[in-house]
Amino acid sequence: MRIAAIALACLMMTTAGALPADLPSAGPAPALRLPLHSERTLGNGFATTLLPYGSVPKTTLILTIDTGNIADGDHPGLADLTADLMKEGAGARNSAALARRVSDLGGALAVSSGAQTFTISLDVLAEHAADAIDLIADVVRRPILPGDELARLKADMKRSLAVARSRQQTLASEALAHRLWPGALYGRPAPTDAQIDAVSLADVRAFVAREFGAQRTRLYVAGRFDETVVAAAVQRNFSDWDRGPVARWEDAAPRVAPIVQLIDRPGAQQSTILMGLPVAAISTPDAIPQSIANAVFGGTPLLSRLDADLREQKGYTYGVQSSITAFRGGSVFSLATDVNTDDTAAAIAEIYAQLERLRSEPVPVDELTRIQNFRSGTFLLGISSRTGLLGQLTFLHQQGLTYEWLEDHIARMNEATPDSVLDAARHLDPAKMTLIVVGDLSKIRDGVTQLKALQGMDIR
Repeated sequence: MRIAAIALACLMMTTAGALPADLPSAGPAPALRLPLHSERTLGNGFATTLLPYGSVPKTTLILTIDTGNIADGDHPGLADLTADLMKEGAGARNSAALARRVSDLGGALAVSSGAQTFTISLDVLAEHAADAIDLIADVVRRPILPGDELARLKADMKRSLAVARSRQQTLASEALAHRLWPGALYGRPAPTDAQIDAVSLADVRAFVAREFGAQRTRLYVAGRFDETVVAAAVQRNFSDWDRGPVARWEDAAPRVAPIVQLIDRPGAQQSTILMGLPVAAISTPDAIPQSIANAVFGGTPLLSRLDADLREQKGYTYGVQSSITAFRGGSVFSLATDVNTDDTAAAIAEIYAQLERLRSEPVPVDELTRIQNFRSGTFLLGISSRTGLLGQLTFLHQQGLTYEWLEDHIARMNEATPDSVLDAARHLDPAKMTLIVVGDLSKIRDGVTQLKALQGMDIR
């Protein structure tokens, strides 16, 4: 469930410790070549991508619809409740029968809504690929949407949001999203209890009728399967589906908001630090060297400068990580960490000092090469599974990128030089960043507001 651009809350799991000093360096990764795949489009616009892949007798199917929370309208949380209710029965099967059928296929069914993409996924034994398409068609075209389950699902959503909002990281994430996208899709807060209660069964049914249709839908199939049988199942299940509306997208560009926002959390033993800044869009030439700069700074666990400084040397935190997240309309650099309350000001000072170093000194060649090799290897590992590969393909579709962008990704990473990374890093200007700090302000306010790096900034 989306919680106000929660991808920005990149607070990560802790790591076990430093790498051994004598650990061999990672070598260069091989070039990426996507498996041969076929694309088909039915007369009504329903699209299919088929990727025979791997040797494990399993098939992964992901159906995406170009809609989501963007279509909530006056009912925040509507898309999320719709996704939850769609799992409670489809076609001639009630909730229990649907779960049994999924189990019979050797798989697991997931239905979820994101900001702009609604997703139904199913992972099954290879011999059941066509049966899985039959089941997905029931879920998306013939959901039962039982009204007697809606109250329970609302209660579950409210409980989950209450737990999330009890965490400092969620408070910081929502505050940052609001600053970067005021009033826009990614900056909207998660629904309140009253807004969730206001969603009716009629609203859910209207969402399905209004938002689903063939021409904004694509089915991805990856793994071991009979392509002829799968194509026939697609034709049988979706060729008579109404075209429906065209794709619904919103390109919401994040804004530069140089603000320091302090949020009081009396009695907090730690402070949550979250920073954000709009950066080069993923489709631009600057995106790759900027991603390398981020990897050097804080985006590579155990290898980044911030990890070595704040965690290993100073002991301020169990973990720190920066990231660059691509949204439709622009990308956002963010940094997140939880630090000891007494170390809050010192940790922020170190973060700004490392930023200044990144922006003023070329990265040494050996450090750059180590980061490039590591990122190339983890990138290949990430797409070596069916779900990882399909995740990348759905990302390409959401961002309007081509398969060539994916295949050339490693080569472009390895083309980065100390000079190109330095040029990209200069755009990570701390004076333009939004800084959110959540903690016990009675203990941290004076130290934070007196930091030299924050003088002249709008502190609230």
